[in-house]
Amino acid sequence: MIRLLLNKLDTSSLMLGGSMLHMRCAAHILNLIVQDGLSLIGDGIERIRDSVIYWTGSPKRRQKFEENARQLRVQCTKELVLDCKTRWNSTYLMLSTALIYKDVFSRLAKREISYTCLPYDYDWELAKDICGRLELFHSATEFFSGRKYPTTNMYFNVVCELKIALNEWSVYSNEMISTMAESMLAKFNSYWANVSVVMAIAAILDPRYKMKLLEFYYPKIYGDNSNLEIEKIKNLCYDLLDEYGDINESSVDNEGSSHVPASTSSPVAQMKFRLSGAMSSFDEFVNNSSSSSKKHGSARMEFDHFIDEGVLKRSEDFDILGWWKSNGLKYPTLQRIARDILAIPITTVASESAFSTSGRLLSPHRSRLHPKTIEAMMCAQNWLWSEINGSSTMSGDCTVQTILDDGEPNEEDGSCVTIMDD
Repeated sequence: MIRLLLNKLDTSSLMLGGSMLHMRCAAHILNLIVQDGLSLIGDGIERIRDSVIYWTGSPKRRQKFEENARQLRVQCTKELVLDCKTRWNSTYLMLSTALIYKDVFSRLAKREISYTCLPYDYDWELAKDICGRLELFHSATEFFSGRKYPTTNMYFNVVCELKIALNEWSVYSNEMISTMAESMLAKFNSYWANVSVVMAIAAILDPRYKMKLLEFYYPKIYGDNSNLEIEKIKNLCYDLLDEYGDINESSVDNEGSSHVPASTSSPVAQMKFRLSGAMSSFDEFVNNSSSSSKKHGSARMEFDHFIDEGVLKRSEDFDILGWWKSNGLKYPTLQRIARDILAIPITTVASESAFSTSGRLLSPHRSRLHPKTIEAMMCAQNWLWSEINGSSTMSGDCTVQTILDDGEPNEEDGSCVTIMDD
């Protein structure tokens, strides 16, 4: 599909000739990676899954399981939950919860004759190893799915940590874990080249990281070839600077060649016209006498000055967009690159969630809601969650009733926002 799209587009108008057109969803990539790994060890966790199926099969069994958990004083209020085999995170949650109730399963095996699928000790050990490793992927998935991290620079270190972890797991002493890690690593590597470049450039544009983040992670990932890989990313940044510099030069040329009236009526106007034509000729003379290397050199010097200036002290609440807005005069070309790179979406989870919200509101048994009512319900859900999470920017006079009464938000005072993003 991407190849067909590239054939239809003018690649000269795309960033680096369209080489950075396709950014795959990071959350979907993680899902494919873990699915590949779990498919190899499915038999090792079957007895745990069968045990969960047995003790969640009826309300009476659930009650008996909870009574035994209380008798053993298990400090956990989580309920056993059966996983969906096509969703790896549900398998992780099933195993992590079952591990907490390990002693409860053993106790019930002695009291319930029909319960014959008690997991063995090595089943529990395998489940513990799997959960210890999938916890990292579970945290990464939640991070990718969060809506408070919109800019691309936030993800590079997370992806690097995942790759380093997979490299370590592939040489683990447990053969089943190492086999799973090798399969996951092979899938990861097939996507690494596609996602790492955009994330690496975005990390370089973060004044808290710059090239230092690559110098920290790449030796752990590439070993002796780390300097070569860092140089590749640096050259790619230079190519971007040259490209954006050319665009900037062309815009300046277009502005300089503005139309001047051919006829003038006064001597003053004639002098202005003559000076204007002379200075336009001067601009053309300067552009022709300057080599392309000098044109590109100013942008490259801008980048070199940026990375040599040192990094800012790292803080979690750093506003990178605000920083680039206030430093545009100092780094004009880099600011334009940052404007485009940092806006690249790393995951499609948020947009997919927005489109699926209406599917949860409408059903075959409730399909005649008025469009305004649907919009009010969707916006109300978004506002309520924002208020719970402490990130609401809605003013007090923006309510569901304003949508039902007026149908449109008050755009003049900014009191209501009806973008459905959840």
